[in-house]
Amino acid sequence: MTCHVKISRGEPGREGTWSEYTLTVAEHEDTSIMNVLERIAAEQDPTLAFFDHAACRQAACGKCAVRCNGKVVLACKEKAQEEMLLEPARPARLVRDLLCRA
Repeated sequence: MTCHVKISRGEPGREGTWSEYTLTVAEHEDTSIMNVLERIAAEQDPTLAFFDHAACRQAACGKCAVRCNGKVVLACKEKAQEEMLLEPARPARLVRDLLCRA
């Protein structure tokens, strides 16, 4: 499957921009939005800011929440889609890009 991802980029007090990425993921794998974000950061754009922690993937803390195609979801739990528009879940608490204060 080819994922086309458009991500809101920015920080408080500055006008935001959008970055677009394309990557291929195996259809038989259970790929989460978090997996996609990690691959983008590792392979295409190391400046991308999002919550990532070794203990994440428990779908318990909510710190990895993002808005995907208009719906707030947990990036560690939500399955990646072919077309994704990713925005911060809590824009009023934005730190940078998809990273928000708890």
